[in-house]
Amino acid sequence: MWLPYGSSQVPVRIPDERLVEIVRPQSQHAQLDAIADAKRLLESGNFQDLAKKATTVCIGLGASSNKQLIISLANLLIQELSAIGIQESSITLLCTPDAAKTGLDTIAEHLVKHDPNSSVSESVEGFRGDFSPALNSALVSTDLKIVLGELKPHHIFGLSGLPDIVFPGLASAGSVRGHLFNRKGKRASDLYAERVEIANCVQNLFAMSYVADAELSPARISFGTVKGCLEELSPILQEICRRSIRKASDIVVMSSGGAPTDESLSRAVEAFPAGVAALKRDGMLVVAAECSQGHGGGEFYEWCAEHKEPRYLESRLRHAFNYDGFKASFLVRALENHRIYLVSTVPDHYVEKTFRMRPGRTVNSALQIAQRSIGADASITVIPDATRVIAQIA
Repeated sequence: MWLPYGSSQVPVRIPDERLVEIVRPQSQHAQLDAIADAKRLLESGNFQDLAKKATTVCIGLGASSNKQLIISLANLLIQELSAIGIQESSITLLCTPDAAKTGLDTIAEHLVKHDPNSSVSESVEGFRGDFSPALNSALVSTDLKIVLGELKPHHIFGLSGLPDIVFPGLASAGSVRGHLFNRKGKRASDLYAERVEIANCVQNLFAMSYVADAELSPARISFGTVKGCLEELSPILQEICRRSIRKASDIVVMSSGGAPTDESLSRAVEAFPAGVAALKRDGMLVVAAECSQGHGGGEFYEWCAEHKEPRYLESRLRHAFNYDGFKASFLVRALENHRIYLVSTVPDHYVEKTFRMRPGRTVNSALQIAQRSIGADASITVIPDATRVIAQIA
């Protein structure tokens, strides 16, 4: 089998007699013509009436497992807006850091890539909270805004993709920090609700999103408000991505999804819950995550380097929520009950001494070590892309 790893893939050989199951999203038998469906949605409702009054338009483009699909949808939006009478020179294509890196310059005259640290941002009016969200000014200042991206599961916030496109995918680094760190009395679910509220505060904002199946084909596409898209797509996402596992395994082999979701260890850990959910107690988790940017957030490193007991970290989080601390506490708790092998570019010294995992040179070698430790009859479950499934024991 091949597992996503950075911008490429790595192989793993699984003995057939030891394989329990391969956990993937569900496949849809009925094929959806996403472009035709999107065109129909754009022509219905009040979108065209509002679009005809606009002189400037910004399309916020997020991540997608199917890069060609999101490029085609962005191209459709530009064509439909041009047909209404909006000049292409008045349309800005604004890309989040996770958006596709190639293929976009041929469809838009104005292509801008958001940089949380350097892009000019503007405050979002109407949000009632203890911090001030600021989004890229190219989005906030235009007459009409459209965000476009795939909706995926997220093992901490519940959903990722569309909400992240609006915030923090197009936010300033300062407001992202205000949102994620040192939040007294907040939980992860509260932060997700804040993202939706911030999106609702942005005037004249539309959203187009979709859920992809096992073959990366769109299972459903939605267009409307951010809240409306979430309500329409969440049930189909649960149907496609929630997978019942027949029984826990001795070993789980998984990928953190490849780039951009495995760009750092801090980010790759967000996918670990899918693998842990399929493991027996004292089982072994083998993770493929390139981590081209190293361990990631400084606070994630600091929380892990303290080598405190999970209950101590969890107590601190109840006092003041810290997103990096939350991920660190999950990792420390997982290591209490499981052995984790990490196949990455993070130096072995940090993998072992700071993060208390076992470094693996290749997925196959890490799997062989795990098999020798447990025994020749060890059962194995494979999760090729843990960012696209919600795993649970049946």
